[in-house]
Amino acid sequence: MVTEITIPASTSNLGASFDVCGLALSLYLRVTIEDRAGGFEVVPSGEGADRLPRDESNLIPRVARSVAELRGKKIPGVRLIVDSQIPLARGLGSSSAAIIAGISVYQTLSGDRLSEEELFGYALRFEDHGDNLAPSLLGGLVVACVVEQLGQRSLVTVKRAWPEDVKIVLCIPEFEMDTSKMRGVLPKEVMLADAVFNLQRAALLQALIAERRLDLFSEALRDRLHQPHRVPHGPGMGDVLKLNDQTRDYPGLLGVAMSGAGSTMIAFATGNFHQIAAEMSYRFATAGVRSRTLEMEVDNRGRKVDTSV
Repeated sequence: MVTEITIPASTSNLGASFDVCGLALSLYLRVTIEDRAGGFEVVPSGEGADRLPRDESNLIPRVARSVAELRGKKIPGVRLIVDSQIPLARGLGSSSAAIIAGISVYQTLSGDRLSEEELFGYALRFEDHGDNLAPSLLGGLVVACVVEQLGQRSLVTVKRAWPEDVKIVLCIPEFEMDTSKMRGVLPKEVMLADAVFNLQRAALLQALIAERRLDLFSEALRDRLHQPHRVPHGPGMGDVLKLNDQTRDYPGLLGVAMSGAGSTMIAFATGNFHQIAAEMSYRFATAGVRSRTLEMEVDNRGRKVDTSV
């Protein structure tokens, strides 16, 4: 019996919606489970394969083993064929995808069915990015709130329909940005006016999607809480972000933001994707940074598990 688990990448923060919501993307982490005697063996390919552990120290089997221990279950070692399209340390939810994959491996091997609340509770033990974990599991646009009950943390989530005509352009520079370090550059306290500014625009993003007011997209992406502090740490990122103020000059462009904590920059558009991608890449190039671009759709399905005999 062979099981294949497919988990989408994700982008989070979406401008003003810092730590609030995330969006699943049509880039995938695929994990194929094959029987083998002994402990876990990981056979990686794709993005970052040369940097990933091939034994039980790899995040995917580590999560699977940890959840089994917490649940009082025993799971066998297996061979995991891991193929990833998700770049590492680029703000595209690679670790969240691996965590959801690891929990999915546990469920497959144990036959234990976790509720959504339980699954997110275990996932949050490995990282706090609910706005990446939620879309990796559920797909689409997900608003995620961390809640605590009886000393246990989990997520409350609401999945929303994403406008089909709004596509994604990613511009991925050659340099990485470590999420924990980028969290460290943020101020511990913010001005009330800045907090209100972001609250208004985070709410605006949800409202414009509900009412299809795509003309307001760039306004909803304006941010005062995280991008101004992070962009200076990545050459060229500031120039790419300025496109959010110049959408009228680029037909089809709705807005631009950092993806997660960077370094990827994300554009939302309804057309002229090649031209928008070229402009983003050009702006990195003028700062001496090489980059690659990807055009894609939102993944509305989320995690997929297929088993064949």
